[in-house]
Amino acid sequence: MQRQFDFDLTYVTERIICLRFPPALDEPRHRAHLRDVAHMLASRHRHQYAIFNLSEKRRDIIRLNPKVQDFGWPDLHAPPLDKLCSICKAMEGWLREHPQHVAVLHCKGSKGKTGVIVAAYMHYSKVSASVTPHPATRPLAATLAASPPDAAPPNAPLPAPPRAAPPAAPG
Repeated sequence: MQRQFDFDLTYVTERIICLRFPPALDEPRHRAHLRDVAHMLASRHRHQYAIFNLSEKRRDIIRLNPKVQDFGWPDLHAPPLDKLCSICKAMEGWLREHPQHVAVLHCKGSKGKTGVIVAAYMHYSKVSASVTPHPATRPLAATLAASPPDAAPPNAPLPAPPRAAPPAAPG
């Protein structure tokens, strides 16, 4: 019989992972899934991963991995700007510390929290404007490098429409 999991685990890049649990998931199943995920992360990434908790503070996460940083804010709300900057700085510090470090964004609630942090970190690390992006975002860099050399940058102004030729002089 196939086992059913009540969570989403997505590798955004080789080094940024989003882990989301539905808000209605009961606590015993949530804890059991956290243990499963911790085992998987330890087997794939040894102990080179840190968890960035975007939900309310949880002691069970800290017991599974002491490298947990809590940055929770109320679900269905935007994070305060200072918290957004703190998360990005913490992720950058962890990822730059060692080339095999992995950042795991944990959230119990809507997908919006992880999406906001991924987008903020991509902007923070200047991936969209950099020719040599941060190594944590390598797959995106490959996509940017594959664009044709004559392609206009995404924010380039549109070319002016062609001017009409002046009317011919009567002859």
